Amino acid sequence: MMPRPGSHLIAFVVDDENIIASTLELILIAQGFDARSFVDPLDALAAAHVETPQLLITDVMMPNMNGIELAIQVAQLCPECKILLFSGQAATHDLHAEAKARGHDFNLLAKPVHPNMLLQTIRELMETGSTPRLDGLQ
Repeated sequence: MMPRPGSHLIAFVVDDENIIASTLELILIAQGFDARSFVDPLDALAAAHVETPQLLITDVMMPNMNGIELAIQVAQLCPECKILLFSGQAATHDLHAEAKARGHDFNLLAKPVHPNMLLQTIRELMETGSTPRLDGLQ
């Protein structure tokens, strides 16, 4: 389920690289999401206390708070939020495995990801709540 015209599905995009966060924000806006980008995960978490996102896309390796911790906290705050992690670093696998051991099975994509693959993954996540394992990090 991608947003229908006139709907307001809120998406948060979090990446400590502004160019990545803002590019993903624009891609999601073009798909009908009410998207907001953040370069600091703590800002995204604060925003989630004010409005509930239906989708969170976050980088894993970031300063202040890693994306998995952010995802866990957003999932606790907004249980209906769909979460997609992405990372360009192999060290992410250990953090992802640790989150799984704690009962959090988030979807993970490897960077760089082609916009079409990203949109397909988001579509499947929004429709079914899960995505095929495309991460390449496992």
